[in-house]
Amino acid sequence: MRLYRWSAIAVVPLLLSPKAVAQAVRYEVSVSSATGHLYHVKAEFPTSGLDTLVVSLPAWSPGNYEIQNYARFVRHFAVHDATGKALFWDRLDKDTWRAGTAKNPTVTIEFDYYADTIDLSQARLVADFGQFLGTNLFLYQKGHLERAAEVRFALPSGWDVMTALPRAADGYRAADYNELADAQTFVGHFARDSISVDGKWIRIGFWPSADYTPATSKNLKDGIGRQAATQNKLMGGAPYDVYTVFFNIIHEPIQFGGGLEHAASQYDILPTEMYVDASGNFGSFVRPLTAHEFFHLWNVKRIRPAEMWPYDYRAEQFTPLLWWSEGVTDYYGDLTDLRSGLWSDSDWLGNTQNNVDQVEQIPEPWSEEDGSIATWINEIYDNSSQMYYPKGSLTGLLLDISIRNATDNRHSLDEVTRNLYTRFYQQGKGFRTADLLTLLTEAGMPDVNGFYQRYINGRDPLPYEQILPLAGIAVQRTSQTSLFLGVSFGGVANVLGGVVDGGPAQQAGLQAGDTIVSVGDITVQPDKDWGPTFRSRYAGKTGPVPVVVRRGGQTMTLNVTPGQRTVTGVQLSRITNPTAKAAKVWQGIATGAVEK
Repeated sequence: MRLYRWSAIAVVPLLLSPKAVAQAVRYEVSVSSATGHLYHVKAEFPTSGLDTLVVSLPAWSPGNYEIQNYARFVRHFAVHDATGKALFWDRLDKDTWRAGTAKNPTVTIEFDYYADTIDLSQARLVADFGQFLGTNLFLYQKGHLERAAEVRFALPSGWDVMTALPRAADGYRAADYNELADAQTFVGHFARDSISVDGKWIRIGFWPSADYTPATSKNLKDGIGRQAATQNKLMGGAPYDVYTVFFNIIHEPIQFGGGLEHAASQYDILPTEMYVDASGNFGSFVRPLTAHEFFHLWNVKRIRPAEMWPYDYRAEQFTPLLWWSEGVTDYYGDLTDLRSGLWSDSDWLGNTQNNVDQVEQIPEPWSEEDGSIATWINEIYDNSSQMYYPKGSLTGLLLDISIRNATDNRHSLDEVTRNLYTRFYQQGKGFRTADLLTLLTEAGMPDVNGFYQRYINGRDPLPYEQILPLAGIAVQRTSQTSLFLGVSFGGVANVLGGVVDGGPAQQAGLQAGDTIVSVGDITVQPDKDWGPTFRSRYAGKTGPVPVVVRRGGQTMTLNVTPGQRTVTGVQLSRITNPTAKAAKVWQGIATGAVEK
């Protein structure tokens, strides 16, 4: 393997052409106070003869559809010329500054950035480690996103750097601001590793190093290697020169686990309990997480809705297509684990069943397009930012089966996805819903407009019974009365995403954000469904059940008197003796094969 190791990097000019040097913005990242969680950033901008330079920090990060206003973390903002003479500046709006140039050819802007947030798109700095995304620290000049950038680091002795930016002489370089903003970076002390897949390097940056054991290394590299090879085969080759998987394991209480995609990397955060069990086995979310983020290399980082082409870092970019960008990515992430052999057929079916369960529990009719739009405001009731994952994944499955069945397995959703890549991304443009429907029609999807209006733009229940048996998957509607607590979960299995208004849990005092430790005598474990055990063990019993929760660092016991409700569900199973055509459709889905 090839490893890159270095400590503090001296600040000296890169050997570039005079034209490139004149146009590039030069950044230096250092540490004002690790224990105080403060990065220090210098940015040297060419003024191009302007009297006033207008610069901004982004308000959000692509892939994380939420306005986060990174400018709120800025302290000690200052502007000076090459001699250190202070220059005038003022604030133009919430994330934009105006700097007087005094006719200097360059001006330098400096500030400290407070970084103490565990989040997929925010910065963090602790005693011996830090991470950040380019949108956090790097200012851009209004109207000049095309400008190249040079980045250097001046860090404490012994600190390492791993960034998605490519090396250039003594530092790093971005071709434009979009590449700079998208660059995830680790600094400090962390584990490094790498593997080669299809002739290209995939690096791993892992913090804390103690969690990257030999067993973890072997399992993670095996999984990532298989996933990369499977997706490269599907999409026609890797779209990167070097790819980096950045991994954080968090040992303090957090209420989420997940990942954020980038054009040449992914950044994954998991709490300890979702990472490995006592025996060293990966939690059930690890494989789906890395596969999902890896497929984003194509779907959304390159195959991008037209409404997000180009990026606007200052405001929301609403698109009705996140069900495709996120949900269908989930579909392909799961297919990746199946096709690579990381999952068995039953593993895949169990995960699909879980998607169905989530969709069927949505409290009111819900449109995937509406959820794609509303994700920016993180709706309280329908939790749209989560539901377009399982429903979009199921929609991808139904589209794939429909195409394969209608064309006798000669065409597939794989073909549609590749055509989006070649006809839109490689042509330098985004796609719209009409473009997607056209490609689905070309692939042989019957009644595309009808399907779209009923199930994607509309709110009709997904047509499981009509379509899943065409791939040898049986569907049975069930109805049963069972105990009911009235809770819903967030990104981590035992952290409450919400409580039902007027339900038993709310009446007992449970709140969104509570971490459930136990229900009665049942210990709640992440990624394990305790619901069936609870309903079975306490069926027919009356009276309150003690529920132990953690809230704000404190543990408390609340007595919940369960209610009863009738739940209608959808149960999936494999058809024992499917038709030859259905078996062929399933084989095509499971392997990616099509008839020639």
